[in-house]
Amino acid sequence: MDQFINLLLSPDEQKYSSITATFELQEFTGINYKFGTLIATDKRLIQYTKHPLGFKETNIYEYRDIISVDVTQSLFTFNNEVSIKVKLINQGNMKHFLETIKYFSTYTLGIRNYCKINFEN
Repeated sequence: MDQFINLLLSPDEQKYSSITATFELQEFTGINYKFGTLIATDKRLIQYTKHPLGFKETNIYEYRDIISVDVTQSLFTFNNEVSIKVKLINQGNMKHFLETIKYFSTYTLGIRNYCKINFEN
């Protein structure tokens, strides 16, 4: 997986944190459940899913598109009406993952929605 993810990263982008989990995705087509990895880089979030037959799926979410993060429910909402809810973490540190998102959503230049993010402990 790391080789595939490294191909997705731009030359000046670094991976900081990731979690492997079951996710509930609310999209235009309804609710889907996916097992995969959500990676926080210094520029964006990358969702990676490898399906049983070898098909790989990636979704890219820019930090500037985050409308809200509900820490108590592990729910991320984006301005395109997509939401991701972490249901069951298999690997990774959720607290570190959320701190990474908080940092880059708040302090990265160009982020326009940082004041709407609610990070509570």
